[in-house]
Amino acid sequence: MNMSVGAAVDARTAGGRRRQQRGLRRAGQILDAAEELIAAFGVDAVGMNAIARQAGASPGTLYQYFPHKRAVFDGLLQRFAEELRSRTAVAPRVLDGRTGAATACAVDGVLRPVMTLAQSRPALLPLLRGAGVGGEPNALFQSLASRLTLVLVPDSSPRPPEPVSGELATRFLVQGVAVALRCDGLDARTAVLAQTRAAILASFEAATCHYPSQSLKLMR
Repeated sequence: MNMSVGAAVDARTAGGRRRQQRGLRRAGQILDAAEELIAAFGVDAVGMNAIARQAGASPGTLYQYFPHKRAVFDGLLQRFAEELRSRTAVAPRVLDGRTGAATACAVDGVLRPVMTLAQSRPALLPLLRGAGVGGEPNALFQSLASRLTLVLVPDSSPRPPEPVSGELATRFLVQGVAVALRCDGLDARTAVLAQTRAAILASFEAATCHYPSQSLKLMR
């Protein structure tokens, strides 16, 4: 009897895992469809019915996973944020903690992965420019801001920058990457990214009065 009960419990558990896996796959397919549409047409032009058609699902099925369009976009932002965290996991912190000098290398630890991610994920920039519910920074903005603070602020900094400096630096980064992606030549793109890096560093320097000015090498 006990063995039969145990087998039944195991079967229900296995069935639950399979349903969960199917649900995750279906949600992933819906997000894939939304990403493709946003990349092609932009955020404002994408509706729930279009996402359902692209995903090969009924509207009812779509709403089971995402109750509204904002939830779909938040799901994509969370996906991008996780990918960004993975790409920047090895980003260096400031190289000279004794002086607190923020370095171009530290900024590159964020700027390069964001540029790479934006090139491989065309839907990223339209989503990143948007705001979350109530005007709060969206998940990807929050991830970028925390990552920028992580690599630029030394552990020994007596007065870390206010959160607004991370938000400002993030906006510089987003705008710079957006402009760089529209540049045709490598030299023009390099110049934009160098200016972006300088603006990011300046935003932290202004917030902390802690980082000295420094010349920045062009990114190649």
